[in-house]
Amino acid sequence: MPCGLLRRTLSSIGRAAAVYALLFGAVGAWVPYIALYLGSRGLDVGGVGALLALHATVSLLAAPTWGALADGVGDARGPILVAGLLCAAATALLGLSASPLVLSVAIAIVASTFAGIIPMVDSRVVRIIGGRERFGQARAWGSAAFIVVAFATGAAVGRFGPVGLFVLNVPLLAAAGVGAWVLLRMTGPEPASPIQRRRMTVDHAVGQAFAGLSPSRIGGVLRIPRMGLFVLASTVIWTAQASLNGFIALRVAGLGGDATMIAAVFSLGALVEVPLMLSFPRLARRLGAERLIVIGAFAYALRALASALATSPEQIVAASIFGGFGFAFVYVGTVTWVSGAVPRTVQATAQGIATGTTVSVGAIVGSLVGGAIGAALGLSVLFGIAAASYGLGGLLVWAAIVRRGPSAPSAPAAPQAGITVDSPGASERTSTAGASRFAQASNRAPGSRRRAPSSRSSFAG
Repeated sequence: MPCGLLRRTLSSIGRAAAVYALLFGAVGAWVPYIALYLGSRGLDVGGVGALLALHATVSLLAAPTWGALADGVGDARGPILVAGLLCAAATALLGLSASPLVLSVAIAIVASTFAGIIPMVDSRVVRIIGGRERFGQARAWGSAAFIVVAFATGAAVGRFGPVGLFVLNVPLLAAAGVGAWVLLRMTGPEPASPIQRRRMTVDHAVGQAFAGLSPSRIGGVLRIPRMGLFVLASTVIWTAQASLNGFIALRVAGLGGDATMIAAVFSLGALVEVPLMLSFPRLARRLGAERLIVIGAFAYALRALASALATSPEQIVAASIFGGFGFAFVYVGTVTWVSGAVPRTVQATAQGIATGTTVSVGAIVGSLVGGAIGAALGLSVLFGIAAASYGLGGLLVWAAIVRRGPSAPSAPAAPQAGITVDSPGASERTSTAGASRFAQASNRAPGSRRRAPSSRSSFAG
């Protein structure tokens, strides 16, 4: 690699790593403590569960909406900035809320603004670093920041009470939005987007956002070869993950573990993720990104099975190491595969479905069904079922993107060095012809003017 290109690559990875550190630092302040905060506002376990389910339900709709807006605008930095600032404001409102009604409204706004940020950042980072095989090297620093901020937030919670989570969460959310705007710029000129080729108006932007909820747009993404079965597999995996992570703290406490043990369960897995994400390019070149997703699903299954059979909290903490393998391989592998499986014109939408919508569906089903199973049969039985579900998800991933082998692309394209993604979309994701063929499978966004396919993609609206 020429020295100039190497310097630009390292610079882009460093800029992306800084954004991920801010973003997942905010997540580290939120995830371990939000249930504790809602409980401190007088809600019982059922009330806390209802608000978390509301968060997941709103996220389910919001993720593809933000993705469609980012795809239409072309430069995802603007939507990320807006979403980050709005989410910070909504989170601050949540920290000042007392009544169940205001808490519900604030949670809904937080979900509607945050749901699209991670998929939009992922799709943008894949573009600026110049190769999806290097994505994990940037994302690893998000996991590192998660660990640091989670423990720092614990200190704030110890001093100020549960409301202390907002001391770090709010400024980090705002900083992530601003940081994405400043740091995730392209080194060259931005390609013109459908909205930029016309005249940027609020009506066009809103229409593009609502197009993300259109069945034709979502169906167009799911009709991409292998995408539909892969999304189903991801939903199964994230449903099992929600049923495990949502109740693992109760399992630790039931075996006599304290708050430090619970923090260790969440942090040890994140600690394992960092070196795995940094080494993901090398591992993917040897094994393939698709196979790493399958390995990650079965690593998750081992963690769930060990947690089901555990007789002490220390055993559950040790089992969380497998969770680090699971998240690193499933999440980074998913972003890597999707980035090569779809045209560039729908990158953010596809990432929103694959890593946003599937997680939200999994959170809803896993929390509600998992809670019912855990209450009726016990957490050991629930975690055993989760282990089987992880395994099923891994088998579905194998069937979707590994077992079938590479398909013949509909248009020739020069091979890309690095990771090979077994999808016909990999060879067409940046080509005008490939985008146009994909566009013809979907309807246009409401209110847009029709043009000939040769002039621009009709998919983008």
